[in-house]
Formats: sequence, structure tokens, C-alpha cells
Amino acid sequence: SGYRCTQGRKKEVQSQDGPGLQDFISGELSEKSKWAEYRGNLKRQKGERNPHILVECLTPDFRGDLSAVEKIALSGLDVYAHNVETVRELQRYVRDPRANFDQSLTVLKHAKQVKPGVLTKTSIMLGLGESDQQIVNTLTELREAGVDCLTLGQYMQPTKRHLKVEEYIPPEKFAHWEKVGNKMGFVYTASGPLVRSSYKAGEFFLKNLLKKRKAEITTEQEAS
Repeated sequence: SGYRCTQGRKKEVQSQDGPGLQDFISGELSEKSKWAEYRGNLKRQKGERNPHILVECLTPDFRGDLSAVEKIALSGLDVYAHNVETVRELQRYVRDPRANFDQSLTVLKHAKQVKPGVLTKTSIMLGLGESDQQIVNTLTELREAGVDCLTLGQYMQPTKRHLKVEEYIPPEKFAHWEKVGNKMGFVYTASGPLVRSSYKAGEFFLKNLLKKRKAEITTEQEAS
């Protein structure tokens, strides 16, 4: 099936419902012609819907396959999103055993390396038993990896089979982490109990930031 996109000005591409790793490496999209066609379709969709549309792709870690990361980063999107989900110390308890914090950092770094102009974004759930210092350390590592945008939200237990909520973080504590994120240098930090990785309140800010960056690049190219 094709990518599932949300309606509205921002098109969020969620890879869970679209081509997986094998589609890019050994499947239909592994052929250069097919990949070129897919990439062209994405660009045409951006232009047909709205020339200023913001395309955000929420990706897995592709099990560390950087060639897959590169293909997504160079596909014409504006925001490359990959969620680390929790602090480093809780990764093995919260995430799939095949995922880990360092692998996620590598994915976010590589997306930025191959496409410096792309915004990288990640999300963290709070309330799983993490300490304040662990949060600070995690945010520090994310900034060192060049991550631009950060969202923090309250973890909610989906079913009885999932991890229990260890703590319900008060709104004022979320406000504190938003200030911390902004001071650390994230260009955008959204932090609140109901905030999720697809939080739309920052859309206007990100659109204007991307517009400004593109204008600066154009000016630099004209000057050279």
C-alpha cells in the first residue's frame, strides 16, 4: 500500500503503512527506475497540493541501514522524524530489542549529513520512571547529534499488556522541559501531557523556519 498522509497543510508520512526496509533494499523500489518514479511522485504531490506544503516523514531506524535512511532524507521531504521514545537508560525496557539509542542517534545524524537543510525531529515519552538527570543527558546527546525539533509527551498505557505508567507528569514540569529544550538550542520544543510526535501546533513555526532557511540558501547561491 502507499504512504498514508494526514489531511491538511502538513503531510505526515508514516512508514508503518508504506514501503518497508525490504521494499527499498531488495523489493520493488530497489530498482533505480522505480525509486526515481517514487521520488518524482512525492515531489509532484507536493507541488500539486500546495507549493508550500510541509512534508514530514516519521521513520523507523531501518535496523541501522543508512542507505535506506539516505533515500528517505533525499526524497524531497522537509522534516525527517525518528523517535528515540525514551531516555537512554530505559531503551531496553521500552523499545523493541532490535532498537537502541545509539542506532537512533546514528539515523538522525545521517539524515542531517546527507541533507543538511532537512529538519530532524524526535519525540520522548515521559512518565516511564526516568529521572530528571537522565532527561537532561538524553536531550544533551540529541543536541550533540544535531537534532532540530523535540516533542515531549506523557506516556499512556495502551493496553494491560504494555508497560504501566510510573508517573503522571504535571503540566508545570512539562513547561519546565520546554524551557530547557529551548535553552539547549532546539529550534522548536513542544512539551505537554497531550503532545505527541505528530503535534501540529508547531507547524506554522516550522513552515516559516524552512522558508527562511531556503531563502538564505538562495541568497548564498546567488552571491557565489
